[in-house]
Amino acid sequence: MSENAEYFLSFALHFLCCFIALHQVPTVVYYSKVGAEVAKIVFRGQKMSPPSTQTFQTYFQNLWKNPTSLLQSASETASKTAQQPGSILARIQNVSRAQVVTVGVIAAECLGFFTVGEMIGRFKIIGYHGETAGAHH
Repeated sequence: MSENAEYFLSFALHFLCCFIALHQVPTVVYYSKVGAEVAKIVFRGQKMSPPSTQTFQTYFQNLWKNPTSLLQSASETASKTAQQPGSILARIQNVSRAQVVTVGVIAAECLGFFTVGEMIGRFKIIGYHGETAGAHH
């Protein structure tokens, strides 16, 4: 990381901490905004785009009119897949290197977010809060 990037990051974190301290933003609001910003970064990095409003409207109108259709389509898909186990194997064998790398990166991101969440939740980087070894009889 370049010196300018490190300086900017430390300045941004300092500004954010001061802002939170002065305005006392509730933690739920703060972390929801952080989550939204991270989602934006991931969306841009993966070159994803949200579905159109027409797609949303069509999907939810159909779901509202016939809620069992979602379960029926899921069961139909599951039964088709169960009847053709060779297609699953063929799909796995035809996975490209780029797809494997993408899945690995997304899995690493998820593991990282989980780990940071655990650290924040426990207020500790290593280990759990708990009794000492001598407390057990």
